[in-house]
Amino acid sequence: MALDSAYFTPEEYRARTTKSDAGDDDTILAQGKAVARYLEQRLGRHFNQDAAPVTHLWRGSGRAHFWLPSEIATTTGLVVKVDLDGDFDFDAADETLTLNTHFWVEPADALTGPEPKPYQYLAIVPNNGRLYHWPYWSHAVQVTATFGWPAVPGAIREATISVTRQLRDMQESGFTLTLQSIDSVVNASPQMSALLLDMERQYARTSRWFV
Repeated sequence: MALDSAYFTPEEYRARTTKSDAGDDDTILAQGKAVARYLEQRLGRHFNQDAAPVTHLWRGSGRAHFWLPSEIATTTGLVVKVDLDGDFDFDAADETLTLNTHFWVEPADALTGPEPKPYQYLAIVPNNGRLYHWPYWSHAVQVTATFGWPAVPGAIREATISVTRQLRDMQESGFTLTLQSIDSVVNASPQMSALLLDMERQYARTSRWFV
């Protein structure tokens, strides 16, 4: 799914509601997108992925571990470069790193188990002979990757459908769908508040620092 998509299809929505016709599919998807963006804002991450690899430039951590500002969905197409000489480019041959030789993507078992998760940080392979910490200056680390989650978690899909379904009922009485209005309605509903608190416990992202 593209980054701006909803976390469900119209068919998935209809399968969980009493709706059987496809006449409102475009509206349902637009509403689902609004709810998906709201969930992303609350949880601090998105659960779909880039359609193709994109490039980000970041300041390194100055440590052997680098907590990624954006999580990586797959190592396919992954390219990591570091500015070793501080000239703000990556032209030198030794500035392109090799996966599992110079660095690892972690957690190593992220894609295994019943619910695959994204890679969240880069770790330098000890004694790799090229670098010992991620350079701590602006635009020091260049990562090209497909960012996001390997697949939308089932719980996130069901939560998005559930909130969208309840908000659709409210829109029929004049409710305006914005991120702020969604938040006020969720907080006023014990059922939706409990659902979102459960999602936060399971999926909210927190910043971490490594030494």
